[in-house]
Parts: sequence; structure tokens; C-alpha cells
Amino acid sequence: MALDLSAFREKNISRARNGFRCYDNQPLTYWTTALAGEVGELCNMIKKIERVQRGGIDGGSSYTAKDIDKNMLKEEIGGIAIYLDLLASLLDIDLQEAMVDTFNQKSEKYGFVERV
Repeated sequence: MALDLSAFREKNISRARNGFRCYDNQPLTYWTTALAGEVGELCNMIKKIERVQRGGIDGGSSYTAKDIDKNMLKEEIGGIAIYLDLLASLLDIDLQEAMVDTFNQKSEKYGFVERV
């Protein structure tokens, strides 16, 4: 499934503004904290999985490594992308342009042939 990031952004902003009622009326730190929270949740899941893979205990407060499946990881990664898009929109940054430009600049800097 191809995703049109411009069309997605429109719906993402609309849902934040009209559904969650928190787009225009929150400081940027709200969005950076939301993004960090999603990244932190993903990191915690990966930490638990790797701890168990290396012989550690499978413990946790709300879930354990055995509870974590691909859908849980997918949900966290999706949340990261959603919050990142909202943060970028508030900063008037085109996310696709930022990704392409940064990818190409890093490839050029390190002499890699891959370009988008």
C-alpha cells in the first residue's frame, strides 16, 4: 500500500484538531514529549525481548517479552510516525522533503551511491 504523505498529513491534522482537540492549543513540548513517549515504549519492548534472548528474566510491570508480538511493535512504530508528522506540520516542515533531503545529504557526505 502506497501512502501519500500530504493526504495523510491532512487527515492527521484534522483528527488531532477535531477528534483529540489538541493540535493548535498545545505547545511544541507536548508533541516532542508524545513522540519521545512512543519511542520510549518501542525501546522498552525491544529491551525486554533482547534481555530474554540473552538469558535474562521475562519480567515487566504491564507486559512481558512473551506478550510482545509484531503487531505491538508495529503500533508503536506507527505512533512514532504519526506524532513525527504532527510535529513536523507544526514546524512547517514537509516530512517527505526532510527525509529525502537528509537521506541524500548523508549519502553524499559518506560517499554512498544510494539516492532518493
